[in-house]
Amino acid sequence: MVQETVKKSQKERINDKYGAMCDYYANLLARCIESVRSNEILSKLDPMGQKTSATTLFIRVSARMDQTDKEKLTSEQMLNISAVKAQALKAVNS
Repeated sequence: MVQETVKKSQKERINDKYGAMCDYYANLLARCIESVRSNEILSKLDPMGQKTSATTLFIRVSARMDQTDKEKLTSEQMLNISAVKAQALKAVNS
């Protein structure tokens, strides 16, 4: 009895390897778009401005998540860092 191995299609292999990650980032991008649309100021931008803002937010959030993973920071620690940076920026601009 000879056993044949059936190779998965490229689409199936990609889906197996990256499907969950793509779904995660798609949900993150959707959340960024939702945040821009519900923001008092950003929601007044034209559609292209909203898209640019959502994309920028997505990039910043992704970078922050990468930093968190690297440094093993909790969300509370990240918020504290953000608050300190915001206060420092406010002091510089005053």
